Amino acid sequence: MAKHLFIVSRQQPELFSYLSREFSAESEVTVIIDRRQGQRRANEERAARDEWAANAERSANAERAANEERAANVERVANEERALARANRRQSDRRRKAELVGQLSSLGYAFVRLA
Repeated sequence: MAKHLFIVSRQQPELFSYLSREFSAESEVTVIIDRRQGQRRANEERAARDEWAANAERSANAERAANEERAANVERVANEERALARANRRQSDRRRKAELVGQLSSLGYAFVRLA
């Protein structure tokens, strides 16, 4: 069964209410309000914590990367093919995100088919 998602602009609370009522009986349709707002980081303290955590993770990742390099050489060809597939998918994801942002600003909502 296909799943669908309505993302409604924060500037359209009446539309959100209307769509929520209209699709309340439909289990395959979800209506949400656009959650994006302002800066992602709440304050400088959180930014400092995030930077510390990122530095610790980078250090751990560097050690793991050295150990994994030997195994990576064996699977190099397969990884290159997967990387190409991911790059193509990322490009289409970016295009899709731009379309959704355009729909939210022009229509007040975006409609997404999830599966």
